[in-house]
Amino acid sequence: MNKVLVVLLVFACLPIVSAQDDERDSGGLLLGAADIGIGFGHVQRVNGIRFNWSDDGFDCVNGVNFTLWKPAPGAWDGTVNGFALGIVAPAAGEINGVGLSLGAVLAERHATGIMTGGLAVVSKGDINGIAFGGLAVVGQGSVTGAAISLGGIVSQRDLTGINIAGLGTVAQGDMTGINFAGLGTVSQGNMIGLNYAGLGTVAQGSMKGINISGLGTVAQGDMIGINLAGLGTVAQRDMWGINAAGLGLVAQGDMSGINFGGLGTVAQGSMVGLNFGGLGVVTQEELTGINLTLGLIRAERGATGFNVALYKNESETITGINLGIVWTESSALTGMTVAGYNQTDGLQKGLTIGLLNYAEDLFGIQLGILNIVESNPSWARYLPLINARF
Repeated sequence: MNKVLVVLLVFACLPIVSAQDDERDSGGLLLGAADIGIGFGHVQRVNGIRFNWSDDGFDCVNGVNFTLWKPAPGAWDGTVNGFALGIVAPAAGEINGVGLSLGAVLAERHATGIMTGGLAVVSKGDINGIAFGGLAVVGQGSVTGAAISLGGIVSQRDLTGINIAGLGTVAQGDMTGINFAGLGTVSQGNMIGLNYAGLGTVAQGSMKGINISGLGTVAQGDMIGINLAGLGTVAQRDMWGINAAGLGLVAQGDMSGINFGGLGTVAQGSMVGLNFGGLGVVTQEELTGINLTLGLIRAERGATGFNVALYKNESETITGINLGIVWTESSALTGMTVAGYNQTDGLQKGLTIGLLNYAEDLFGIQLGILNIVESNPSWARYLPLINARF
């Protein structure tokens, strides 16, 4: 008798079984009342747990939404606050909380929280928080937080935070934070932070921070910070900071700081700082600082500072200390120069030391096997060992 009474009491306490009246709830069943309980099928509003084979439109689930199959086309319109779980592809208009699937986690407007898809995490809007997609993490809006993928991470707007991808990280807007990719890191906007790619790091805007690439680091805007590349580092505007490349370092604007190119360091603007190029240091404007090369130093307008070129120092004006083995050539020279052949097609002020020294005009001293000063009297134009004029 007591056992029968207990069973009756249990059934009496069970929640009311109800089916919601919305036309999209055909086949839906809610064990509970006032949208609270456990839902099965196309139940639109559940505060609790909802089980469904394939989502075909719902309003809101506060709790757990579990889906076995992929959603019906165009049915990503509901909101999940809590857990969006599934085998193939749980989907919602908004996911706030945790999304977990062996296949993909899909969001229409945004996904916020912790999202893990064995294949992918995809949002037609933003992704905010922590997202792991085995093959891809894709946001048609911004991706903010920490995103990890063995394949690619793609944002059609900004990519912000810590992003690690086996293949590539791509942002059609700005890329900010720490970004690693096995092949390429690409931003169609600015790139700011620590960015690394096995092959190439590319920004169509400015690049600021520490940017490293196995082959090339390229910015269509300014490049500021520490920028390294195995082959080439290129800025279509100014380059400031510590910039290094195994082969070539190129700025279409000014270059300032510590600049190292294994073969060449080239700027179309001015170059200021410590500049090294294995074969050449070249600028179309002024060169200022410490400039070192085994080959050629060439400044179209002027070179000022300490210049060492084993082959040739060449500039419109040269000021400072210049050392080389073969040749120094300028239209005006001020300071001291040591080279095999020193040629000044204008006024030389200071001291030149070489095998052969030539100056159209001189205010200083020449030391060499043969010293030529065109402005000297005829008897002193060509002198061995020393020539002078003050």
